[in-house]
Order: sequence, then structure tokens, then C-alpha cells
Amino acid sequence: MKTRPDCVFRSAADFRLLVTKEHETTIRRAGLVDARGYEGLLVSLPGVQGGRGSNRILAGPPEGSSIRIRPLRRGGILGPWLGDRFLRPGRPFREFERWAALRDRGAPLPRPIFAVSGRKGLFWRSAFGAIEYPSAMDAGRWLESGPDRARLHAGCRAFARALRCFHDAGGLHGDLHLGNILIENGPRPEATRCWLIDLDDTRLLGSLSPRHRAKDLVRLFRSCEKAGRDGDLSPRILALTLSAYCGRDRALRARLLRSISIGFRRLRRHRLAWWIGRRLSATVLALAVLLAVGCRKPDEEGIGPAPEAIRWSLLATGDTGRTSPLPDLFEGQRVVARAMTAEAKRIPVSGIVLLGDNFYWHGLDRAHLVERLKQNLVRPYCHFLALDGPRSNEIREACPLPGSARDPVPLFAVLGNHDLETPESVSLERETIPEFLPGWKMSRGLAEAVEIGPGISLVLFESEIAIDDREAIATALQDAIAKAEGPWIILATHRPIATDDLGNPPRGGYPEFVSDAIAGSGRAVQLVLAGHHHNLQVFEVGSPTPSLQIGIGSGSRALPPLARNHPQARFGAIELGFARIDLVGEGDDERLAVSVFQTGRWPGLAWLQPTRLRARFDVDRQGRVIDRSIGPE
Repeated sequence: MKTRPDCVFRSAADFRLLVTKEHETTIRRAGLVDARGYEGLLVSLPGVQGGRGSNRILAGPPEGSSIRIRPLRRGGILGPWLGDRFLRPGRPFREFERWAALRDRGAPLPRPIFAVSGRKGLFWRSAFGAIEYPSAMDAGRWLESGPDRARLHAGCRAFARALRCFHDAGGLHGDLHLGNILIENGPRPEATRCWLIDLDDTRLLGSLSPRHRAKDLVRLFRSCEKAGRDGDLSPRILALTLSAYCGRDRALRARLLRSISIGFRRLRRHRLAWWIGRRLSATVLALAVLLAVGCRKPDEEGIGPAPEAIRWSLLATGDTGRTSPLPDLFEGQRVVARAMTAEAKRIPVSGIVLLGDNFYWHGLDRAHLVERLKQNLVRPYCHFLALDGPRSNEIREACPLPGSARDPVPLFAVLGNHDLETPESVSLERETIPEFLPGWKMSRGLAEAVEIGPGISLVLFESEIAIDDREAIATALQDAIAKAEGPWIILATHRPIATDDLGNPPRGGYPEFVSDAIAGSGRAVQLVLAGHHHNLQVFEVGSPTPSLQIGIGSGSRALPPLARNHPQARFGAIELGFARIDLVGEGDDERLAVSVFQTGRWPGLAWLQPTRLRARFDVDRQGRVIDRSIGPE
């Protein structure tokens, strides 16, 4: 992982620690130096109320502040059984990265001190440490303390300003309830302070739409009602909070009210669930929830294009080529590929696009060629393959479906940075894979246009081969775009051009080279598909030429960074998933409809996490983008 300059990262086979340099000595003296020291620390420190379980307080040096340690615990259905046990150690470090990034942008958060994971047997136990505010209370206990009217109003205003600051910094909290809001009374009501905590479910979105902002507010109201504290939320309190949040921005207030009203209508479903939950035994409730989760359809199902309107389709994902000892249980590529197969069976597609890093970690080599093709191409994408090449017999056993049950389509692929690690990898991917899989298609040079549908050209662009060569990029891209028949042009590449490598708005270098090359072609490239960042992201780019840009590099694992403080970001989620591209409409109404799907993370538990349609955006021939996720305003 990339360490912040003000932090130190320690790693061993059974221990991970990320700590600020300022507090490294304090943490070391406390014994937090290995997995055994971590377990001992949790036992020896005093416990305090907090979150899903007890927190711990570590006293700082005499001149410093205490540190609140929050052991991470699972929520949801598996929470009572798995508790604080995780299969991987990365969860607190992802939270630390989000926490530090938002705090750097001015979000009201306690200062993060460390993230730690220690292995015990098969599982990892993790914790997160931040500065403790001893005089602050969570919002639930603060309300129970009976603040007078002046302090109640001051607390609401402080919370509203804190949440507005958090949202403006690009954070969508995702789990906003009374326990995740800290309020500290000042000597006067006007001096009341507020912080948000527990960012385990937080997403960094660059810029938040009113719909996203309303989600956090409705989530908070729902938690208040579930906890029986909705009586504290009088119309006057709600109006005061909304007014403090919006300030003088009347347009934001109007759009927020519309989005909140939609959220409140959905609250009826939750009320029904609570009513059932209070009247059923825990066993019956658990069975009902499992049945509901396994059978329900995505909440966003209605925002996709109708099947009869679709004239041509493509599926795309990236960064898929990982390996695992038990891939059918733990490998993310399997669950994404199964979801793609199910989607293609629902509405057939004309091709698949793989956006680089097709074979982690070092590309292909001849010694492991057949084994890697079986694991990373044949087993996941069996439904889409024609196995009639000169060497297909060597890999056919990995595909359980007979030819009559498959629906072969071309697999278009570009190279990722990991595909270049082994000297022979490029030639093996370009020249040898087609001997096994005749449908495998790659660019023969730096860029190549392929006609893949009615008026649709796919430009395969190799971002990694000449990433620092402005002239080579301009020449190859402009030539490929000029040869594309169009009028629809889709650019498929590994490295994104809407952001830099850290998720920030790009400044010079490769993204500028590519954007200038597209502008210099004089033609519209309506859609850009990219991987590299292991998450789902959508950007509406207006300059130098309008386009819709989709980041879908989470074909096997989900990681930060999401776009940071990015004015062109329209959607983001650190989740596994893929995109579907459909040509819909006719004449002047013809457009590309891009649907972004989120899948579960574990193939063995896919029935608990059904595929969800998270967002849909349309783009017309001029590159103008319409957000179909929330419907017309």
C-alpha cells in the first residue's frame, strides 16, 4: 500500500500497522508491535461504550490526547456469527485512507492515529484508532442528556454544518446514525461542536449530487425512527437542520427536498420490516431475511433500458486476472463473471471488453500459459467462448458447458501495466491466446479501430506501452480515430484519463496527452472505458471534448482510490462490478446507455449479495450526458 508521508507502515506475515509518525512512540510503548501485542492491548485497556461493541481508550503521553480504539466488527446477517473476524487485513487501512483524505479536505473528523490488523488462526482482527474527545457524546446520549431548547437548536445547526462540510469534501457516509455523530457542548450554545465518525461504509465521490446527500439524511432519520427517537425530530428541528445545511443555496434546498421525499416513501418498507422483526423469533426472522436477500431484485431495476429498446450490447470490466487457491469461494473474478453471464442470458450481448491487467501479477509466461488461460479466461467466461481454435483442446476441459449451451462473442482486450511485467507476456497475449480462443481480439499496435456493431467503432488503445510519449500517443490515436467508421466511437484503454493515479483531476502527462489527441482528431469519442483503479466510477467530461468516461477496474477486487475532489465525478463505489453498454433509440434519439452493476465480493456467498444496478448514464452522439439513475427532476 502507498503510505502517507506523515505515517509509518509496518508489515509482517501476521501483523499490519499504519500509524502517524507523531504517535509511533506511544503506540510502540503500548505494545502494539505484533499480533500478540495487539491481542494483549485489547484485553488490558479499559472498555467504553461505542459502535457495535466496546471501544478501548489508550492514554497518550502527558502532553497529548487519549486515543479511542474501535475494534472492527461485522454488521448485518453474519455479524452475530463472525463478530470481529475477517478473512483479509485491509479493511481498517482503507478506512484510514478515506478518513485522512476527507480530513485533509476539511471534513469535521477526529484525527486518525493508526489502523492495525493481527492474524489469529485463519482470521484477522482489526481496529482503528483516532483522537478521543472526552467531553463529547454521541448524538443519542446527547439527546438523552436533555439539552435545553437553545442547545438543541445549536446542536442541530452544528451537525448540519458538519455534514455539509463532509459532503462538500466528497464523502458519502453510508452509515449515518446517532452513534456515528459526536457532539460537544461549548460554554455557550453557539460554541457547540460536531464531528462524524466511523467511515467503514463511506465512499469518496468527488462531488455529491442532491440524491447522494439526501441518502445520508434519510438514513439518519430512519435510524432515529428505528431507535424510537423520531419524537425528537419535530418539523421545526427538521426545518432548522435543513436550513443550516443548505444555507442560502435555494436550488440545493429544492432538489434535496425532492430527493428526501422519495427516500421517505421508501421508509415504509423499512417500517414493515421493523414491525415483522418485533413479532417474529430470531430464528424465523433470520430465515425470512435470507430468503428475501436471495430472491429480491435490485432496487434500481427500473432504471435500465427496456429489452425491446436495445439494438446492440457490450459488457466490460477490467483488472480481472488474479489467482486464488479456492477461486470458486474467494476469487472476485468468478462472482463478476457469473453476474456478467447472467446479464447476457437476460439480454444477449455482442461482445466483451477486458480493460487490462488480464493476468496478475507479472503477465503471462509460457511455463504457466495453459494453466492461466484455464483459470482467468476459460472458467470465468465459458458461456462466451468459441473453443474451435487449433489449440483449444488443451483448455476445453476447463469449460463445463457444451457448445450448444454457449453463446460465443468476441473478447476484446487491452494490456495493463501488470501485463507488461514479463518480457514475453505481450506477444503471448496478442499472438498466442487466439490459437486457444479464436474470439480473442487485441490491437496490433498502439491503437486500432475495430468495427463491432451497427455504426459502432471500438478503439483499442494500449495506454501502458507509450505512456510518456505524447507524440506517439497523438499519432496512433488520431490515426485510429480517423479510420473508425462511427458515428459511435468507444475508446477502451487501461489507465483512466479522467483522473490521475490518485483519483485527483489530471494535470498534464498521460491524461492530457490522450485528451488532446482525441480533441485533435476532430471527431467525437462519446464513451471511454478504463480500468486500473479497482472500483466503479463515472465521469461526465466536458473539455476538451464532451464524453462519458467509465472506470470499471473492479473485475476481481475492490480498492481505493475513488475520485478525490473531482468536479466531473458523477458516481463512485469501492465495489466489484462491470458495465453494460447498449445502443438504444433511433434517429436523433439514438444514444449509448451505460449501466453500472455492482456484484458481491465472494462467489461462495453470491446468493447473499445479488447483482445490483447502481447507476445508468446515457450519452448522445455529441457526447452530452444524461443521468438516468435518478430519473427526471
